[in-house]
Amino acid sequence: MYIAHDKRPAELKTLTDLFSTRIGASFLKSRALKALLPELKNAHHIGLSWKEIWEALKECGYVGSYRQFAAMIRKLTLPDQKSRRFTKSLTPPFVEKEKPKPIAPIGATTSGQKEKPEWQTQREQEMARLDREAELNRQREAQLQPRKVFKPSVFVGRSED
Repeated sequence: MYIAHDKRPAELKTLTDLFSTRIGASFLKSRALKALLPELKNAHHIGLSWKEIWEALKECGYVGSYRQFAAMIRKLTLPDQKSRRFTKSLTPPFVEKEKPKPIAPIGATTSGQKEKPEWQTQREQEMARLDREAELNRQREAQLQPRKVFKPSVFVGRSED
């Protein structure tokens, strides 16, 4: 939907004016949108669709497609944007590494018996059930094999007396 420049809402005018002043950086599509994020949100908040906002920016010199624009807006307006981290948190290089705990020798008794986790017991029960089913299937297959009807007798050759 085309909105004439003089009939645009104040929020959209502000957005297009700010974008026009940064026309030299319009080829940096994602950076331009990041810089104009508050104005983009204001224009969308008053009821303009993202498509209408993109069309207005396109008239001012935005070079990105609507698909690129929509993908970048989606990334910028995610509610968990603050929780996302783009850098790794590495430990300082001179930090002393933790030493591994000594392993108890084989046959040594431990002070407490650890119970198996629930997922492991469920897995073992499922594996036992599958083994039983496989054995039953093998027995059924053996019963379904055709029985030999003709049993040849031992060949007695010609005797030479």
